[in-house]
Amino acid sequence: MSKKHYLIIALLIAAVIPMSAARRQHTKKAASTKTTATVAAHNAVEEDEMNLASVSKTNPFEIVPAAGMEILGDIEDSSADFSMIEDMLGYARKFMGVRYVHGGRSPRGFDCSGFTSYVYGQFGYELSPSSSKQYTQGKKVSRSEVQPGDLLFFTGRASRSGRVGHVAIAVDADPVSGEITFIHAARSGIKIDRISAPYYASRFLGARRVIGN
Repeated sequence: MSKKHYLIIALLIAAVIPMSAARRQHTKKAASTKTTATVAAHNAVEEDEMNLASVSKTNPFEIVPAAGMEILGDIEDSSADFSMIEDMLGYARKFMGVRYVHGGRSPRGFDCSGFTSYVYGQFGYELSPSSSKQYTQGKKVSRSEVQPGDLLFFTGRASRSGRVGHVAIAVDADPVSGEITFIHAARSGIKIDRISAPYYASRFLGARRVIGN
C-alpha cells in the first residue's frame, strides 16, 4: 500500500473519532435533560398534592365528597323545615281569640280540625278537615319525641271512648319536664294550653309529624 493510501486512511480515522465523541456527548446531554424534566414533573405533582392538602385543612368544604353533599343537603332541609314551622306557629298565633264555630274553617271561626287544616294549608300542606283522618296523616311520634309543629290528638269529652275527638298544634316541647304547650281551637276560642292540664293529660292519644317526616 502506498503512502498516499495510508494518508487517506489516517484522515478518515481523524474525522470519525470527533463525530463519535460528539454523538456520545449529545446522547448524554439528552438523557440529562430527560431526567431533569422527570424530576420537575414529580416535584410539580408533590406540590399540587401539598396545595390540595393545605386547602382541605384550611377549608374542608372546598372539596366535598358525594356523601358529604347528602349530609349538607339534609342539614339544609332540616333548617328550612325549622324556619317554616316557626313561621307557621307565628301565623297561628295571629288567630288567638278567634271564636269557636262547629265546622268552622276560616278566620271567621274555627273548630279544632278546621283550624289545623287551615294553618297547615297556608304553608302548602293539605290536611283532612276531620281530626280522626288527620290522625292517619304524617308519621307517628311518641310523646317524648314531640317537636313544635307536630299535631297532637285527644279524645273528645267522652275520654273513655278512645276515639279522636280533638286536635291541636304543638308550640313548644320541653324534653326535661315533658311539658308540651299547644295552640288549638277550644270551646272558648283559639288559645294556648298545656298538656299537663288534667283535662288534656287524661285525654291525650298521640302525635303525628307532617312537616319533615
